[in-house]
Amino acid sequence: MKIAIHKNNTIYTQYWIEYCQNHNIEYKLVDAYDTDIINILSDCDIFMWYFSHLDYRDTSFAKQLIFSLEESGKIVFPNSKTCWHFDDKLGQKYLFESLNIDSAKGYAFYDKDVALQWAEKQEYPKVFKLRGGAGSSNVMLAENYRDAKKYINRAFGNGYMPFRGWDNLKNTIKLYKGSKATIYHILVSLYRCFVYPTKVFSKFLPKQSGYAYFQEFIPNDGFDYRIEVCGDKAIAMVRYCRKGDFRASGGHNDNFAKELIPQDVLMLAFDITRKLGMQASALDFVREKNTGKLYLIEVSYCYGVDADEFDHGYWTSDGEWHNEQFNGIHWMIESVINEYKRRISL
Repeated sequence: MKIAIHKNNTIYTQYWIEYCQNHNIEYKLVDAYDTDIINILSDCDIFMWYFSHLDYRDTSFAKQLIFSLEESGKIVFPNSKTCWHFDDKLGQKYLFESLNIDSAKGYAFYDKDVALQWAEKQEYPKVFKLRGGAGSSNVMLAENYRDAKKYINRAFGNGYMPFRGWDNLKNTIKLYKGSKATIYHILVSLYRCFVYPTKVFSKFLPKQSGYAYFQEFIPNDGFDYRIEVCGDKAIAMVRYCRKGDFRASGGHNDNFAKELIPQDVLMLAFDITRKLGMQASALDFVREKNTGKLYLIEVSYCYGVDADEFDHGYWTSDGEWHNEQFNGIHWMIESVINEYKRRISL
C-alpha cells in the first residue's frame, strides 16, 4: 500500500504525513497541480488532498480530478460522494430534498422576475445565501421584502464577490474584542480585505450572479450544533451566535461539554452521513425553538481545526462519550486505509 498526499501547508497534510511516519506507511508527496498528475499517481493506491474553496486552482479542477481517479480504481479522500456538494449550497438543497432529509427549506431562482414575485408574497425573515462561502460569509438576513429585493437585484445585477472582506474584518475585530482572536488575526483579515481579493478573487474567481437563493429562518435559542463525523466517531459542540447576530458559524464561541449534546442530534448526524455516503462530514443543525424539531442547515467534508479541537473527548455511533486524546484528522487517513484493506481482502 502506498499513499500519495498533495503537498501544501495545511494542518490536514501535516497530520496525514505524521500518521504515515508514525505507522511506517509508505507515502509520497505530490503536486496535484502538475499537468502529469495522473501518471505521477500511477504507483499509488490512495490519494489524499485537502482542497479549498478559497483557492481558485482547486475550484477549477479538484472535483474533476477526484472523479477521474476514482474511475481508474484508486481510493481517494475526499471521494466524489463526500465532496461533490462541498461549498455548494444549491447542490445541497437538491440533494437533501431528494433524500428526504429534514433541512431548512431552500428556494432557488434563476430568473429575477420570478424571484421578486416570490419575495413579495413571503413572510420574513428569510436567510439569503450565496452557493459558496464558509464561516457564515455570504450569509445575510432579509428581515423584510425591501432587504430581499435588494439582495435579488444585486444577485441579478453586479453580483457578489465570493469573499466578503469587510465582513470578515468586522467579525475578526469583534472576536478580538471578545478575546477570541489576536492582533495577528486582524492583520490576516486586513490582508484578505485589501490585498488577497485583488490578487486572487477579483482576478480569477468570478462573481456570484445569475441566481438567488434563500432559506427559511429557523427560530432557535441562539446556538446551533456542529457535529463532525468520520466513520463511527464524532466531535460534537454547541456554537453560540455572536452578540447581535443570527449566525453561529465563524464566531468561535464553542462549547464541547458532553452535557450539552443531545443523543438525537448525534444519531441524526451519523444517520445523515451514512445516507449521503460521506467518508467524513461536518454537519450544522438548528433546533426549532417552538417544536423542538432538528433541521440540517448545511454540510462540509472537512472541519475547522481550532487549537483545542481534539482536547474535549469524542463520541461513537453507539452514543458513548470517550474522554481521551485523539486526532480527528487521523481518522480520515484511517478510513481510507481500512477501505484499502477491505478491497484487497475480497
